[in-house]
Amino acid sequence: MKDSVPRSSERWAVGGPCTIVGVDPIRIVLDLVEPLVTASGVHATRTATIVRVVLSDGSVGWGENAAPEGDFYTGESAHVSGVHLRGNLRPGILGADVTDPARFEQRLPTDAFPMARHAVSSAVWDARCRALGIPLAEALGGALRPVEACAVIGLADSPALTAEACRRAVEAGYRHLKVKIAPGRDLDVIAAVRDVIGDTATLGVDANGSFGVADVGTLVRLGGMGVALVEQPFAAEDVGSHAVLVREGAVGVGLDESVMTTEDLLRALDIGACTAVNIKPARVGGLARAVAMAELCRDAGVDAWVGGMLESGIGRGGSLALATHPAFSLPADLSASSRYFAADITEPFVLSGGCLTPRGPGIGVVPVPDRLGSHH
Repeated sequence: MKDSVPRSSERWAVGGPCTIVGVDPIRIVLDLVEPLVTASGVHATRTATIVRVVLSDGSVGWGENAAPEGDFYTGESAHVSGVHLRGNLRPGILGADVTDPARFEQRLPTDAFPMARHAVSSAVWDARCRALGIPLAEALGGALRPVEACAVIGLADSPALTAEACRRAVEAGYRHLKVKIAPGRDLDVIAAVRDVIGDTATLGVDANGSFGVADVGTLVRLGGMGVALVEQPFAAEDVGSHAVLVREGAVGVGLDESVMTTEDLLRALDIGACTAVNIKPARVGGLARAVAMAELCRDAGVDAWVGGMLESGIGRGGSLALATHPAFSLPADLSASSRYFAADITEPFVLSGGCLTPRGPGIGVVPVPDRLGSHH
């Protein structure tokens, strides 16, 4: 696949060729402000591997391996991804030419570890952009502009508790909400949410693949309750059932786990399995690849948005920069740092007017030394 981020040989050639001289993975465990409950389980902490890359010109960049603790999402757990990064990926890229970060990303092996791949390539993007004083957002074809933020609301013990969480999110300034649902915890939950927040925020739901095609009727009813989009209602491999729901025409249908590769995306577009796609750069294996996939969606008349994976400020900074690209047409699943972490490892991203704004050069943030040092 040809990645289509803007590229100027003159831009990246400034200062001459550049190579990787150091790759330092650092394991981080962050406590969540409150557990996030989804159809796939309860998440009380966030473990990530922060990757520090040093280049031959002395520049330093930061990336994040956002693979979760378990293998419930795509099969790439934090443990196996970290082993691959340290034992296979790192030795193979020391000395690699990263003068043009998009070309470097293209040359990385496409394998079963896209999150490790993204961690390294995003750190290279950051280092190269910092060296040249370029915001990552601009290097990817976007701009330092505000991005509409969407607050993700986890499953709660009752519809009333979910509705209260939505009320607090709206009160905090979020204009877009995505509520986690599961079979038997769906219509009543959304009814309670609408009773509490009215029309003060757009509303989507995320089923994390927990429904079956027999539940199409329930999902259609959600559209009648003002739900704009149902994300990943069926299992990742069951793309056909998503096409069935799209043909009902009652509610938007978004894909997440079903789209790991460009081939997955092209198949989904070909059979009409979605009206929108959640593009997480960690899931698809790189920033340039994410841009190219978003542009395929745009060309097909399908919406795209940047998803989040409970990243620290390192991963959040890169995803936020990506979300400014004009091919992303829906609010990003990226919240203020304080929504998830009492203390992030970077200076926090703060919600303003329902939006987050990327920084620069590079991703615009670095780890706060006293928060990172104890994790070496």
